[in-house]
Amino acid sequence: MMDRVETCIKKFIQLARSAQGEDGAFHYCFENSLVTDAALIVLIRTLEVDEDGLLQALVDRLLNQQDSSGYWKLYHDEVGGNLSATVQAYHSLLYSGKVSQARLNKTREYIIKNGGLGATDSFTKVFLSIHGHIKWQNLFHFPMLFMLVPESFPISFYDLSSYARIHFAPIIIMQDKKFTIQTKWTPDLSDLVVRERNTSDESRDSRLRLPTNLLLLARKRAEQYMIQRIETDGTLFNYATATFFMVYAMLALGYDRHSPTIMNAIEGLKEMIWLPEMHVQNSPSTIWDTALMSYALDKAGVSYNSSMRINSVNYLLTHQQDRKGDWAITRPNIQPGGWGFSEGNTFHPDMDDTSVALRAITRYISFDEEIHAAWQRGVNWLLGMQNDDGGWPAFEPDRRALLLKDLPINGADSSFPDDSTADLTGRTIEFLCNDAGIKGSHPIIQNATKWLTKNQESDGSWYGRWGIYYLYGTWAALTGLKAAGVSENHPVVKSGLRFLKKTQQEQGGWGESCRSNVKHRYIPLSHATPSQTAWAVNALMSWEGDTIEVRRGIDYLLKHSFTEQELTYPTGAGLPGSFYIHYHSYNIIWPLLTLAQYYKLSSEKE
Repeated sequence: MMDRVETCIKKFIQLARSAQGEDGAFHYCFENSLVTDAALIVLIRTLEVDEDGLLQALVDRLLNQQDSSGYWKLYHDEVGGNLSATVQAYHSLLYSGKVSQARLNKTREYIIKNGGLGATDSFTKVFLSIHGHIKWQNLFHFPMLFMLVPESFPISFYDLSSYARIHFAPIIIMQDKKFTIQTKWTPDLSDLVVRERNTSDESRDSRLRLPTNLLLLARKRAEQYMIQRIETDGTLFNYATATFFMVYAMLALGYDRHSPTIMNAIEGLKEMIWLPEMHVQNSPSTIWDTALMSYALDKAGVSYNSSMRINSVNYLLTHQQDRKGDWAITRPNIQPGGWGFSEGNTFHPDMDDTSVALRAITRYISFDEEIHAAWQRGVNWLLGMQNDDGGWPAFEPDRRALLLKDLPINGADSSFPDDSTADLTGRTIEFLCNDAGIKGSHPIIQNATKWLTKNQESDGSWYGRWGIYYLYGTWAALTGLKAAGVSENHPVVKSGLRFLKKTQQEQGGWGESCRSNVKHRYIPLSHATPSQTAWAVNALMSWEGDTIEVRRGIDYLLKHSFTEQELTYPTGAGLPGSFYIHYHSYNIIWPLLTLAQYYKLSSEKE
């Protein structure tokens, strides 16, 4: 087996080399749900952008993803299709003018049978309202006054997570203006409106009408919030979805469709397209992929003197952020030093990218004072972002969303707060203890391990927020607890390891369905995936060494071939129930890390 492991490691290193650009970054596709492709089709037509080739490519991609039953799915084991994704695709294909109604008759029947436009999720309803297919007043309404509530109040706009705020600022503007835009391309979807709540504009206006000066101030506040967060590439926070909303909000505020702000946004969106697949990446994962790959190469024994490693680390160092973002509102005394997810993200750092970038750089801190100083700034920033409950959030500490997460908006419970999560907390602990030299007895680590202990599920798993789901969270929690020096006899450790062992599949791998977060419990896939198997093996190996379960998992990773479903199933998570991610890098990075760990473990035994 060791010869096979060594051969596979070499193969992965070669694949990584072929994906590295001249800038030192590793470039892979961030393949998300179809909403971004659909939205760009509609925006191109709405703004009359001369991009017919791009339009056709986006149309072709959507048609190729359609199920033979007429609907679209977000993942292959999604039973009965996904209504919201199907409506997004149906609307955009008709809007394109390149697909006939007759071609989509089965899709139309599916939408009506499943409740029509009114049964779609809140995100889809926003797009439908923009284009006049359903009425704004039938969506939950954030009053414009919300923008004027001081941040110090118990409930305010800033109590939302940063990624919720950046989407809702433009939505609030459009709702307030009741903005709709229709063009010669707008399809008639009236036959898909099965039912709508009967709420009149007048009754709502009479309750929420503001003095004119306050209304104008609130609108200006929302507009400035967006403008101040436009990246140098023209996008809003480097999210495609937020940028789409921003463009329409600008139109609602009276911006000319050819204004520099809107045209720059369009160019920024085009730069997000992964050309081989002609897919609009919601947030290209270049920094994430580069940091992970650089770290994996280090663990796989690639020399720190190699051009692969040096160029990747230099790339990361040039993208360390040096300006304060919204995170500084709750942590004003912390200096910048984090990393963001995408190359175009310059002031919205996150914990996961920061910790993995620091891992990649650690090898070099003893050789160069400037690198050491940059590394220390990153560590200090990461330490300063710990939530008061002991865990770590994704972007900003202590954004709990209080009552806001209970609003009747799909995904509010998971996307409105920036809560501590097992995946972020576990991975941060592991970095701090294994790479930053912080002892498990340190109060910061003690508080974090207490949070993990309190938040274990009854079946022994942990829920992970940014990967699929219980396998991801359990892996991160267990490896974090190991790094912190928690005893192998601790009940949470034993329970976590039992969960991983009992979920191993017959062929030796692990696979979890995206349905887990819909059902709020672990749902197995009918097959394993390389990344989820690597996570589970990594955790088991960290605690128990070379066991039969580990060897079976390694044997799965060494297979000569995998099915398309194994290789393309999304194992990254965005918005539960509506947004999932197939990271094209994951089938290389995570197996490489785990195989390198196994090779080191086996070599030490000999």
